[in-house]
Amino acid sequence: MATLFGLLVSCRPAEGDRVEVVASLYPLAWAASEVGGDRVSVEDLTPPGGEAHEATLSPAQRAAVEDAAVVLLLGGFGFQPDIERAAADASGLVVRVAEGLGLMPGGDELRYDPHVWLDPRMMRAIVDEVAGALGAVDRSGAQGYRRRAAALDGELRRLDAAYREGLAHCAYRTIVVTHEAFGYLARRYGLEQVGIEGLAPESEPSAAAVEAAIEAIRSGGAAPAVFHEATAEGLRTGRAVAQDAGVPALPLSTLEARPTSGDYLSVMRRNLEVLRE
Repeated sequence: MATLFGLLVSCRPAEGDRVEVVASLYPLAWAASEVGGDRVSVEDLTPPGGEAHEATLSPAQRAAVEDAAVVLLLGGFGFQPDIERAAADASGLVVRVAEGLGLMPGGDELRYDPHVWLDPRMMRAIVDEVAGALGAVDRSGAQGYRRRAAALDGELRRLDAAYREGLAHCAYRTIVVTHEAFGYLARRYGLEQVGIEGLAPESEPSAAAVEAAIEAIRSGGAAPAVFHEATAEGLRTGRAVAQDAGVPALPLSTLEARPTSGDYLSVMRRNLEVLRE
């Protein structure tokens, strides 16, 4: 379960004040906003359109981490090192939501694969952690947090069911992706990913990785498409490899940063439709 420390009486919100929450990336900020409602104020530390693993803090953001009542991050395994270091100086409740979730190894780049939020069932566990943390610092609001968390859990259950049913009879079980971020989703729904870039995307993918991806498609072992993330680099790489393989390039969001339209649930549903296509 999440590691909780640094809870000080001085960090408890005064009556009528909002609970100040900082979250290391969009899915955690979304969960806190949905569960917290109008009792919380949430700051997302990963900028829109940014790469979560590259997130660095401004002096104002660092101060926000130190002063927040609740700090939400994935863990201490090097995914967001600047944020993880800042959390060590936090005076409030620090919640490492990915601890205890059965993390997949990360290979040479990261100790663990951080992309747990792309598995709806793991996201349900994260929502539960968030509700518990908010209730711990704002006991008078605990019942409301649990009520909203239960409603959100129902939405995530329905999302999980849609993925299970929607991907149950696909002609292909292997997908080529620009960013190897879909390991948990693939494991949950019986898929396999072939990554052009690793867990921490590089500026230029290796020639060997590109060749392996194209061969997987041309041999019929992978679906005839290249799935790319929404960043400029992901789009460029996805289109280039797709053109070489003679297949379409299709967007598949990693949800590391706030989407330009919609929210976590709607983007995850779009991802499902793209995978089915």
